[in-house]
Amino acid sequence: MATITRAAFLKLLTKHLFPVLKAEGFEGTGQTLRRIRGPIVHVFNVQAASGGKACYLNLGAHYDFLPCEGGAFVPPAEIEESHCIFRDRMDPPPGEAYGWAYGADAAQAEENVEFIISEWPRVGHAFFAHYDSYPASCERLVQQTDPDSIHPATTLNFARIAKHLGDTERAQAFIRSGLARAPAAATSLKAKLEQALAG
Repeated sequence: MATITRAAFLKLLTKHLFPVLKAEGFEGTGQTLRRIRGPIVHVFNVQAASGGKACYLNLGAHYDFLPCEGGAFVPPAEIEESHCIFRDRMDPPPGEAYGWAYGADAAQAEENVEFIISEWPRVGHAFFAHYDSYPASCERLVQQTDPDSIHPATTLNFARIAKHLGDTERAQAFIRSGLARAPAAATSLKAKLEQALAG
């Protein structure tokens, strides 16, 4: 029995899931949908998993005043999930180790898509709720995040958010934490943190 192809599964997502997302303000076609609210960009992306039998459902959030992952500035309408500073995935049920299975037949594929739709409010809404409004979500992020609890590389983004809000004191707390914990080999990160501290 032939398994469902990626194209067939994407067609099911386009037919059943995408209208749900579009009703919530997402726009786009193909594998990536975006919702742009002022400086906030939300991204939903369908990524094929290796092996050709499953896909990943990627979630991304970004603020357009921050450089993207990799350091470049990308226009909001072109931001991909991989560019986003904040990222997550909608995980499949336990046991599905490599993404959401397309299914062995049409009935199974439909069932998998129905399950994704049922999970969207719990997982999708919960992720995007952290980055739902500006400047409130930015203020929450910098106030409620312990600088020492995040990766040293992430402290740079949090410092940039705090600086954007005009909270120099909080920005410096993130930078100092990042500098104190960055590995000796992370020379580029340290240089950026020091530059942010001076700037």
